[in-house]
Amino acid sequence: MAQHTATYSKIISPEEYNRIMTNEHLYIAVADKVIKDFVEKEVCGKTNPEVIEIGCGPARITPLFLQIPNIHLTAIDYDLDFIDHAKKVLKPYNSRVKVVNADVSTYVHSKSIDIFYSQGFHHHVQKGKVTERYLKNIYNQLKDGGAYVLGDENPAAYSNLEDRLLKLIIWYSHIISNAKKLGFNYLAQEEAKTFLDDLYENYDDEAVKSKEQIDLILSWVDKIDEASSEKIDKATFLAENLLEILRKKRNIKEVGDTTVDLSRGDYKISDTEFRKEIENIGFKVEKVERVGPSKDIGGLYIYLLRK
Repeated sequence: MAQHTATYSKIISPEEYNRIMTNEHLYIAVADKVIKDFVEKEVCGKTNPEVIEIGCGPARITPLFLQIPNIHLTAIDYDLDFIDHAKKVLKPYNSRVKVVNADVSTYVHSKSIDIFYSQGFHHHVQKGKVTERYLKNIYNQLKDGGAYVLGDENPAAYSNLEDRLLKLIIWYSHIISNAKKLGFNYLAQEEAKTFLDDLYENYDDEAVKSKEQIDLILSWVDKIDEASSEKIDKATFLAENLLEILRKKRNIKEVGDTTVDLSRGDYKISDTEFRKEIENIGFKVEKVERVGPSKDIGGLYIYLLRK
């Protein structure tokens, strides 16, 4: 893209980010609680377990995890503006949490770790060597038998990269359509922008979102989502049509609005592809729970990965 992945604080304010992700997204708040339950069970019986939140952002979920007694929590993120906001949010918990501005690929903790956890972080990490580096870094710092509890959005399984784009369209259409129906128009707009970033990431480096494309997506998502709840083949046909139109309306000119011009760096992958990434490092999938509509549409997956 003309301007590639920005820190999220250049695209959305920390207050708005925390609000729409927790209060408006169809599945995220439920997935947050599942991740917390996984972590809580992991630390049960341990004395002052060492826990790290990866990609804490503006401390959207960190206070939820500080409800777990006796954990020693470190929250890390590379976005300095989000970290500054996180420090304000977490000030009442200063004795129980340390907030660190760091890149998880290179961050080295002073002690070995009992548990890492993340929510919606993994799909923001560049695929290939960068993802491998961050996973290796946390794997090597975990105690033997330690865990990484990871939550992320996964589209349905796909057969190739072109099919991945169609599955993305179906997944995002479900999220955006429901946001519109609930009157969450700002969230719908943001998800439409993220949708375009995800379509272009690792596929079309020069393309930039346009307002026309965003409006186009918002006008299509309802019929695609309705079709996906009836017959996935019909939804796939509509997704093919939308993808063709988007390609015809390809844009390389920035519009002068950072919320449109800058990429969120999303690259969501299926459960099958995710397992390949983590098993290559040495992690074992011990448990997985899916929050969402169906495997044909996608969902938020919460994994308990064991070292």
